[in-house]
Amino acid sequence: MLARIHTDHAHIATLLALLDNKANRLALGQEVSLPLVRDVIDYLQRYADHSHHPMEDILYQYYLEKQGKGAETVHRLGQEHKVLAESTDQLMDTLNMILNDAVVPRERLIADLRDFAHQQRHHLEQEERYVLPVLEQELTEADWAILQQKVATKLIEDPLFSEGNDQEYEDLRAYLAELEAEAP
Repeated sequence: MLARIHTDHAHIATLLALLDNKANRLALGQEVSLPLVRDVIDYLQRYADHSHHPMEDILYQYYLEKQGKGAETVHRLGQEHKVLAESTDQLMDTLNMILNDAVVPRERLIADLRDFAHQQRHHLEQEERYVLPVLEQELTEADWAILQQKVATKLIEDPLFSEGNDQEYEDLRAYLAELEAEAP
């Protein structure tokens, strides 16, 4: 389970770097593919907010119930999932408005993209640095077995990074493959 969380975090970090790149290009006056940006946000909304974070919430709640007091960081990061989902929804609304020809100032979109990526990245860093190492150290194999059963209903196949034939994010997947091929 922790391996999946770490993998999800790496994938999300890749997408956040893509959003940073798009915000920087917009700031330079360059054109970007807003449908591609919307696909990133859609993926985060549909996968991270509806599978990844609920899985973490179950894990965090289990840990909090087992530990009782002294787990403020775990509790705070679990609560952040609601805020992250709201900011994802807001950014999706903004992108949909733009793609439906509503006038949204470029500066607002740039700021929204940068703020969103920063907020998401900070959350991931806090989980990776402070929470996941504690859970790995303090939970037993029996705990992980119980947790695996508890999260089973939340786990879905990753629609972007899995090996399945899901065509839903075909353009985004192709774009990421192209970036990977260009990397030194």
